[in-house]
Amino acid sequence: MNETIQEIRKGYLKAFSGHIENADETPIYSMDLVVFGLMDRNIGLIEALPKLIEDENIHALAPLLRVQLDGLLRLHAFRMVAKPNDLAGQVIKGVELRKLTDDKGNKFTDRHLVNSLMAELPWVESMYDTLCGWVHFSETHIFAAASEGKGEGVIEIGIGGFRKRVKPELFQEAIEATKAIHKATIEIIEAYFALPRNL
Repeated sequence: MNETIQEIRKGYLKAFSGHIENADETPIYSMDLVVFGLMDRNIGLIEALPKLIEDENIHALAPLLRVQLDGLLRLHAFRMVAKPNDLAGQVIKGVELRKLTDDKGNKFTDRHLVNSLMAELPWVESMYDTLCGWVHFSETHIFAAASEGKGEGVIEIGIGGFRKRVKPELFQEAIEATKAIHKATIEIIEAYFALPRNL
């Protein structure tokens, strides 16, 4: 996992430093500030992952992945308007993105963002739905604590350090999800930085 973290961090830092070097004396736009904030948050989030995986703490890991996916979805919203700096200005003022609309008048709900990104990233819907199941208390949490036991009518219950072990494949899936989220995020950031600086 540490190698994955290093690669993702390098991707963000390379995009950032390349942008700063190429910016010359052009002004910093509202959208730049949004991107810088997202990059900083994402680096902070991925730095927390190794300990959660080591501790097999799926209850903290899955919501943290959902937050990372949230960043990708919100970044995508800025591609859905002709004037991303105007949208960025609203976000910087504290207006919730979900109260704002794209150029077709659709509110930036999570579901709208997911649906509009699916053609480009087909995996985004299933990942979103799965991770939401870990964020909002649901059967996912119940069955993490209780499972079918040995014998008819028997259940096994374990909480905290006594909870049943999560399948190792789930943590490998989490690592792959992390890679996918940040690969897509960095690609969108790089595409934004490549645009003419007069948005």
